[in-house]
Amino acid sequence: MVAKRLLGEVSWGLKLRVTMGAGLSILDLATDIFVIVGYMGKEDTRGYGYYMLGMTVASMVLQLLIVFLQNKKKPWVLANEMLIVLTGLKPAFDCARLCAGREMEGHHAFDAMTELVATKGIEMFCESIPGCLLQCYVLLKVRNASRVTVGSVIVSAMTTGFNSASISFE
Repeated sequence: MVAKRLLGEVSWGLKLRVTMGAGLSILDLATDIFVIVGYMGKEDTRGYGYYMLGMTVASMVLQLLIVFLQNKKKPWVLANEMLIVLTGLKPAFDCARLCAGREMEGHHAFDAMTELVATKGIEMFCESIPGCLLQCYVLLKVRNASRVTVGSVIVSAMTTGFNSASISFE
């Protein structure tokens, strides 16, 4: 209780949570990409690769929508932000903005914390949770699991747990 209260009141607590969440999100995307490539390389798991790819694309499309709503009044900023989403580095940039205490600009639709929570929620419900469940199913069905797949399941579960706890804490 005391630690939770301390982390909520001091600025380094927020910075620690946001930085860990960003790192986990980027690691989750990276492991998912490795799993997608692995699934696509085998005939018996190719369909699961398409499902994983669809989840990742859905997450990015919805994040692009958030970026569009946030920056539609400034085309060059919008193009830059869309590129950030497509490279998978949106969590790191959101983290840097929040930790730097960047204020809401006139063209923004909402503040940095709201954007961060929205993109974390999208990532969690489009990619982390369904990806983790699908990979667990494949692990049980195929029984010939690579270490990357097991690691991806663990990272997805950690990302989901950490992000959901962070969102409820914010």
